[in-house]
Amino acid sequence: MALVLSGQGEKASPVLQLARKHCAHIGYFLGFLGFLWLLVLPTQSLSRRTYLSENAMMPGQVDISFGSAKHLGVIQSVEHHGQDMQSVFEQLGLDSEVQRIVGGGVNVHGVLRAPRSDAVEALVVAAAWDTHSGSNADAVRLLAGLAQYAAEQVYWAKDIIFLVTDSGERGIEAWLQAYHGEDGVLRVRSGLIQAALALEMPLAGAYGGLALHFEGRSGQLPNLDFINIVKHVARHEKLPVYYHGLPDAPGRPSVVEQYLRSARLLLSQVHAQAVGSSVGVHAPFLHYGIDALTVVGLGSTGGRARDLVSIGRTIEGTLRSLNNLLERFHQSFFFYLLSGNGGFNRSGWFISIGNYVPAAVLFAAALMFHAMDLWWRQGPD
Repeated sequence: MALVLSGQGEKASPVLQLARKHCAHIGYFLGFLGFLWLLVLPTQSLSRRTYLSENAMMPGQVDISFGSAKHLGVIQSVEHHGQDMQSVFEQLGLDSEVQRIVGGGVNVHGVLRAPRSDAVEALVVAAAWDTHSGSNADAVRLLAGLAQYAAEQVYWAKDIIFLVTDSGERGIEAWLQAYHGEDGVLRVRSGLIQAALALEMPLAGAYGGLALHFEGRSGQLPNLDFINIVKHVARHEKLPVYYHGLPDAPGRPSVVEQYLRSARLLLSQVHAQAVGSSVGVHAPFLHYGIDALTVVGLGSTGGRARDLVSIGRTIEGTLRSLNNLLERFHQSFFFYLLSGNGGFNRSGWFISIGNYVPAAVLFAAALMFHAMDLWWRQGPD
């Protein structure tokens, strides 16, 4: 610091005089390098294929059984928007409770008690009656069908909480506050929530794939392993998965087209993290340190169409993998950018924090040199 301060004196060292002379140029050069680094990010030179760090998850290694006539019967029993879900949960043998939200709104949750544990860990499957895109009744129907399926099984090592709200993200926030004893107390509860899946199913009838939304408030992200599990299970069900709902280029895209699609996906993620916005009711879970994401059904635009059962089988496989979780997700990345879906039969692409932070460091250094240049230009006090 003394060397910098001596820059305003008459006996500045030759090195400092040279630095003062070219300080602005150094700042511009560092800013240019940072901009070039950003341009390189959409290429595969700084990306790696996604992979599972938690070997115990074993996604896609079990026989999927969702889709029986009994499951479909429960799905069809949820006939109208706003139906009394507490009675549905009670008919399935779940411990249920209704929570009245201050300011209006209702949350209903049912807890499936795991036969192989003592209620110390739990998973959450959540759905709202409405989303920003309209009615989400199909997601509630699918949630009810999954509750019926889960109630028939005996291998659960964690409780499963099925949560339905009519107040969107605000309702989930109120429920989590009550669950953790911050604002009221829930009578029916379980243990530590390890992961949460939120469902959004537009009234499309037929679905062409799944979109994954994972950003929370202030750029919070779930562990990358969670995203990889959903994608891996969906691949076994022949169900395409697209990050942020942005599909891959058809056929064999050119280098330029692939670059532009990757850049669009990266900009979508950067925007969601920078403005602190959230897409889906999974966001409040991330605020409480719970890994969560939203699975969105994409309407079919041609090709092979899937129904709710196909998506339900993917959710079942994901729950089965999460059931193997021995502790919180911790081995994979919590800071990353997803640069590509990777195609239907291959894993996606991601950029780790060590490969995109240098751009921010270069920009910060450029600003520092410009600030020093302005300070030196003021002359001696």
